[in-house]
Amino acid sequence: MENFTIHVFGYGETQINSKDLSVKVATDTLTTVTPLLAGVFAKKPADNPTLVTEFHAVNLFGYNDVRWMSNESFDVKDDANLKLLIDNLIAELQTAKDNEVVAPFTPKVAKA
Repeated sequence: MENFTIHVFGYGETQINSKDLSVKVATDTLTTVTPLLAGVFAKKPADNPTLVTEFHAVNLFGYNDVRWMSNESFDVKDDANLKLLIDNLIAELQTAKDNEVVAPFTPKVAKA
């Protein structure tokens, strides 16, 4: 898969969008998110004080543009070492979609 966007939201959901796969899943159901986040965080600049537990979102725009969004954001560009971790997450998201393990949807009901 080449053209995709993945968002790992700090509030607890992970989403992928591509022409072949679109799904949002509760992050705590995914085993591959933690290794990926650890791999991205390991690339954090030494002078950046953010903590691994502090992020609004981690956005992946394909394999070559990863953005850790927090009060002290940072980017990781063109890091081939992350590709396998990203592929593992994509495969797990595909399995979740195939098994319909998606984040719960609660419709808002208008009050009379």
